Amino acid sequence: MGLLFKNDHHEMVGGIEDPENGPEVAATIFIAVLIYAGFLVFCGLQGLLHLRENRRGAIAL
Repeated sequence: MGLLFKNDHHEMVGGIEDPENGPEVAATIFIAVLIYAGFLVFCGLQGLLHLRENRRGAIAL
């Protein structure tokens, strides 16, 4: 989607109510993708740490 906005594809920026500045919208989409990827990595690492801690015989509350 970001690439379509970046290239001002007519399906994304061709209507009356569509955004006028496609590259600016594309930058926002790419930033959102980076944030979601960061959350995914962080949560995945937390899950791996949790599994590692459980294997050591830690007491679970």
